[in-house]
Amino acid sequence: MPNAVVMTGYGPPEVLKWAGVPLTEPGEGQIRVKVKAAGISPTDLALRAGYLKAVPLPPNAVLGFEAAGTVDAIGPGVTGTSAGDGVTALLFSLGGYAEYAVASIWARKPDSVSWTDAAALPSSAEAAAGVLRQLNVKSGETLLLFGGGGSVGIIATQLAVAQGVTVISAVGEHDDALARELGATPVRYGAGLPGRVRALGAIDAVFDAAGKGVLADAIALAGGPERVITLSDPAAADFGVMLSEPTPDRAPGALDETIALLADGRLRLRAHKSMPMQQAAEAHRQLEGGDIHERIILTLE
Repeated sequence: MPNAVVMTGYGPPEVLKWAGVPLTEPGEGQIRVKVKAAGISPTDLALRAGYLKAVPLPPNAVLGFEAAGTVDAIGPGVTGTSAGDGVTALLFSLGGYAEYAVASIWARKPDSVSWTDAAALPSSAEAAAGVLRQLNVKSGETLLLFGGGGSVGIIATQLAVAQGVTVISAVGEHDDALARELGATPVRYGAGLPGRVRALGAIDAVFDAAGKGVLADAIALAGGPERVITLSDPAAADFGVMLSEPTPDRAPGALDETIALLADGRLRLRAHKSMPMQQAAEAHRQLEGGDIHERIILTLE
């Protein structure tokens, strides 16, 4: 029986336990992946803590929206993929913190991309590409990005700049230089932010990848809520702003596009460190402590 990090209930990191789980067979259009690395997202922490109980989780749920590994089994209707292929996978139904995960969306992992980078890519790339698509930002327009130093923001900046979009990136002091390196103009969070943004010019669209009470300023700067999208602010509906959630049709092809950019050295990811998957509870504890600015990728030997 394979093992996984199961969530024994809602609560602190200690509810995450390494335990045996049944081996799931891939269904129509699915593959099963022998996992080598799995990313931890902020949503994983919120789900475990019970802040997102609107998202139903089965007993002994296995968290993890993204993983990388080798194809172990192939379901009916799958073509172009063979057992043993290295892949990066986006897991809309979770399950990444495990020795084996079943995926419906995946892309071949180029040899030049490490397993940890391949596991750090899927969720952030899908969200970045998806929201840029929904905002319909075009060359010559100016995008204001909140959360520019985060995993999604870093990818969104690069994708937008490559499309000829001017990016103004709201960041903390420690991400100021990073924003510039990615081709954005940084503005500092805090009191007076709207004035600092206005001094740089008019804003066409706003991408809130931070989700921390910025919507009033976003709407004022964009001249209305129509071209403001947030990934996670629960107050979105109160402001008439779109809350963009991951769906299979939000950014089809995003994984193939971004893994190719990563392989070519044309895409940079947020800094990350790795920890053994069996230490998932400790990884969650470190991330919630707020003392590290890196992502944590869980790995299996």
